[in-house]
Amino acid sequence: MNINPSTSTMSTTSPTLTANQKRALLFNINEPLEILIQEFDNDWWPLVSNIWTGFSYRNHVNGNSWKSFTCRFTKHNQSSLRKEGIPLEKRQKMKTRPPELCFAKIKVSQFISEQKVRVERYNDLPDHTHSLDESEKLKRSQVVRTLVEQEALKNYRPPAIVSAVKEFATEKLGLNESVKELRRKEVTNIKSKVRGSLDTHLIGNPNRELDIQETIIFLKKQGYLVERYEVIHKPTSGFVFIHPNQINNLEQYGWLTLIDSTHKTNRYDFRLFTLHIRNTYGCWDVGAHFFVSNEDCDTVSKALKIIRKFGNRWKPRYFLADQSHVEANSIKIAFPGLKYGEQECDVIFCTVHVMRTWMSKIYDSKTRQKMIQAMHKITKVGCESIIQQAIDECPVPTIKQYIKRNFMKNTHQWALWARELKKSTSPKYGLIGACHKIVALDEKKRSDSEYVSFEFRTKNISAIGIDHVILHEIHKFPFPVQQMLVNEFNAVQGRIEKGKPTPVDIWEKFQKMFEEAGFEIYMHRELVEIEEPKKTEAEKAAENRRLTINELMERTRDIYWRVEEKNNPEQTCMFIQELNTCLEPVLNNKINEILAVE
Repeated sequence: MNINPSTSTMSTTSPTLTANQKRALLFNINEPLEILIQEFDNDWWPLVSNIWTGFSYRNHVNGNSWKSFTCRFTKHNQSSLRKEGIPLEKRQKMKTRPPELCFAKIKVSQFISEQKVRVERYNDLPDHTHSLDESEKLKRSQVVRTLVEQEALKNYRPPAIVSAVKEFATEKLGLNESVKELRRKEVTNIKSKVRGSLDTHLIGNPNRELDIQETIIFLKKQGYLVERYEVIHKPTSGFVFIHPNQINNLEQYGWLTLIDSTHKTNRYDFRLFTLHIRNTYGCWDVGAHFFVSNEDCDTVSKALKIIRKFGNRWKPRYFLADQSHVEANSIKIAFPGLKYGEQECDVIFCTVHVMRTWMSKIYDSKTRQKMIQAMHKITKVGCESIIQQAIDECPVPTIKQYIKRNFMKNTHQWALWARELKKSTSPKYGLIGACHKIVALDEKKRSDSEYVSFEFRTKNISAIGIDHVILHEIHKFPFPVQQMLVNEFNAVQGRIEKGKPTPVDIWEKFQKMFEEAGFEIYMHRELVEIEEPKKTEAEKAAENRRLTINELMERTRDIYWRVEEKNNPEQTCMFIQELNTCLEPVLNNKINEILAVE
């Protein structure tokens, strides 16, 4: 039996109809529609794929065919009830929809010789019993899913994808009704399916040793210098990788080095450490990277020593770090200072991490505000004075003791600095996947640094109220200096009003200083005597003992959380019991010795 298109049809072409009009025509079909096959497949059906679902079909010997589609609200079977005997907290939470809510059905016939599609109501069944908006809430159309997938390829975050899709679909396609109900959770699910296939190469070899070997090969192909190492007396290891350009950065600008540790970058829980430097144009750039299997001072310090070997002219004076005693101890071991004939290297704590600690430890709000005020004092005397006030006025004895022990004698380590590290890695990746991301970020950092250095000499400021002749002279300076000079414009005008000459000669000399240099023209090195009491050997030994105790406590907490995150209560309880068994005799013996002496 052959099927021929009827003459009583409405022929449609896409230029004459909007996307919403096409959706409406294919929702409740009052008259049969004839559309070119290619046009139907590309421009019509993707708009309503969320409304209809396949029901039956038939193919004919001449190539023609037909398919019937029923409304997605047509549900013939009752949803199964929850199984008896399953505890409520273990039951899967899901929404169920009652059956037979709608009986609408359509028939789509395809005619190969005419290259047309005929869409008509099936057997004169009724219209939908619900609105088009309700269908949009039930499922997303293919055109919306395609837009989401295109944005997901760019690896934006789900909220950004939702905003971009809604904006494009509304302004460019006129599909505001189709995307009105688009939610972040749906976008997250679509993105995980799309990115899953794209991230296959980031998963790496399931064997850890092979994954490390493949990672090292990859890094060497990217031009990095790589060295793997092990700590002899510990079951820990790591590997360092540094680009030749980064060696130059460390040697030239590494007098101030920021060290940052990032967790959960790979499935083996190797900790990623990154060294950052600030170049002559005020831009933060990467100095080096290393992974360690365990975060302790011996493993981290050995990585720092290897980096010193790569960049033998790297002589840091200050390290910016969070409140990690592992990092502080590692830096002391790798850079021992004057005792070994080297430059002293001090550790400065990041104020962001200091304040996070204070939020939990110094829970009295007035005392905490005093300590924050002390942090922002620009003189040592003023800082110590406010700390003493905080101690004197604090109503809680335990907080007083905490401040005295941890913050009274190390005010030189409070740096007014904050930073943010963006994570682009995942705990699902192998080490090779983490390194793929790190290499990409390094390239971006180098590009950003080159752009900043380019703008340093080429970008010109615009300012209202400044004569174009003066502005022309200002434009001869680097852009950051232009900003400073514009702020000083009123002062220069004041000089002229007072009859003083315009400092053109001084400006020209100042301008020429930047021809071959950046901000380093403001920097110089000299030997400065600091009026600060030198620590005795006993005080140094006491400080080392305090750092060792703090490191042990930090490592214990770290191991606890790594065990806890496995969601195995038995293993966690066993760890706590073993720790208690080991520590209890030691603590009890010491308490008895102290009491006996007293």
